[in-house]
Amino acid sequence: MMPLDLSIVVVNHNHGPLAESCFESLYALPDRVRFEMILIDNACTDGAARRIANRFPEVRIHRNARPRGFAANANTGMRALGCGRYLLLLNPDVVCIPGMLHQLVLFMDTHPEAGIAAPRLLNPDGSPQPNCRHFPTPGTLAMRVLRLNASPLVRRYLMSDRPHVAASEADWVTGAVLMARRAAVERVGLLDERYFLYWEDMDWCYRMRHDGWKVYYVPEARAVHALQREGARRPFSRAGRQQLLGAMKFFHKFGWNAGAQKDAA
Repeated sequence: MMPLDLSIVVVNHNHGPLAESCFESLYALPDRVRFEMILIDNACTDGAARRIANRFPEVRIHRNARPRGFAANANTGMRALGCGRYLLLLNPDVVCIPGMLHQLVLFMDTHPEAGIAAPRLLNPDGSPQPNCRHFPTPGTLAMRVLRLNASPLVRRYLMSDRPHVAASEADWVTGAVLMARRAAVERVGLLDERYFLYWEDMDWCYRMRHDGWKVYYVPEARAVHALQREGARRPFSRAGRQQLLGAMKFFHKFGWNAGAQKDAA
């Protein structure tokens, strides 16, 4: 089959109208980027998969009989799509801004050392949404739980002290919109399915960097993200517990000071 620019994976878990808006924005893009696409319907009851299939018949639909974790779902999608030079993980609560795909593909084409790249994310009100970060420490996470986001430690973690006017390296970028080079994925492997929700994106970026690939933030590419993160809003919810479990798995896997180990590698 003729190679395409992108293989796009969207995992829906009862996002309903948000998922439909995501697909509408994607197919309305004037970007001259050729892509294939799959929607992973995570045992949803919102009917979004049926409506998307009717409106966009070119989208492949995979329906789960029971809910699975994000990493497992994303991996199912990436395994199913084999034509794109790059893989794009796209959250269903994202609205793509014209130029997003083109800018990311152009950046990856002109930076062969890049294993992963992500766009600038905006909140629905137009304010910036930090999505490029340094690797955390337990102290950073404690301050985040206490919502001490103005502290120098948290600002450094969120890279808020940088102007972000041009593409720059980051330790990791969030998986809301994340483009990965297929050749890098073939070397590093897919997402670690031991994470059910959260932290799989950081783990992937860590492994990419350890293998010699670079992770970039590309502000010329932009998208709006509704940020449906229950784990951040309600730390004692099921999603909040998954945040904690993910952190424990990450630090058990890479050590309590993963950032320092990365710098020494």
